[in-house]
Amino acid sequence: MSPVLSGLSLYAVALATLLSAFVRLIQSGQLRQRVMHQMTGVRELAELSGITDPRDLQDAFGPPGMDRVWRHVTLLQITSKRQFIGYLMSDPRVHIASMIAAVLALIIPHWTGQLVVLIAAVSQAGAWLSATRLPK
Repeated sequence: MSPVLSGLSLYAVALATLLSAFVRLIQSGQLRQRVMHQMTGVRELAELSGITDPRDLQDAFGPPGMDRVWRHVTLLQITSKRQFIGYLMSDPRVHIASMIAAVLALIIPHWTGQLVVLIAAVSQAGAWLSATRLPK
């Protein structure tokens, strides 16, 4: 079977996927730290859980404090109520798998590796597009 990607297009997709996954991994780590320090705002809660409507956030996690911060919410509570979009945006396993797929596609010249890096690129693009729906 002929290769799905070759040459410059393979390197471009792999590099874009690698950089996107790295940035999302750092960003989700920062969000997790804010939750651990009990500084969970709307942005953190929405991105980690995947719940984009502020009213649904209040239904799921209760009302915020006077300073619009959910101090009583833990990472375990957020992961128990996480939706698919939350996995796509902030699950480190998705981003690490995307980084591994990008590196393997460059090392192993087989069409399955190239197909996997395309799937990883689509998942990273989906994470960034989903992030545009987050409340400010």
